[in-house]
Amino acid sequence: MKKWTALIMALLFLGGVSALKAEEGNKDEKVINVPVVKEYKVRMGTVNFPHAKHILDLQYNCGTCHHQKKVEKDGKLEPVPMTLEKVEALAAEGKNAFQCKTCHGDLDRKAFKKLFHSNCLGCHKSLKAENKKAPTKCKECHVKPKKKKAIEGC
Repeated sequence: MKKWTALIMALLFLGGVSALKAEEGNKDEKVINVPVVKEYKVRMGTVNFPHAKHILDLQYNCGTCHHQKKVEKDGKLEPVPMTLEKVEALAAEGKNAFQCKTCHGDLDRKAFKKLFHSNCLGCHKSLKAENKKAPTKCKECHVKPKKKKAIEGC
């Protein structure tokens, strides 16, 4: 729990520093608000994606997960990471670069599930193969709410 508190505090600090720099008139400073934890409610149970852990602990950047297109490389489609220029171009059109539907359109549940599982689970399995810790079992990511127990005597 202390680790999560430290991560949240670090992100708040970094966000505060970025906001201060922007206020000081540094027009080159780009600020993108990122949720510390992104929550997805799905049938198998809520999945929380900890941006803080992926960014601070693993040193990933937005382009690690978010792509702008795919290109063929050695017979396989490889994602091209999202760039700040692409984010700004989509924002100028009033679009959110970090929502799947911006580029992929409205996806049905099956397609959405396939995309997330190939992206998230694929990465986690690669990390496991390198003997690194990463959840790969359903219930390690999908958490169903605990059932409330009846109060005795009612």
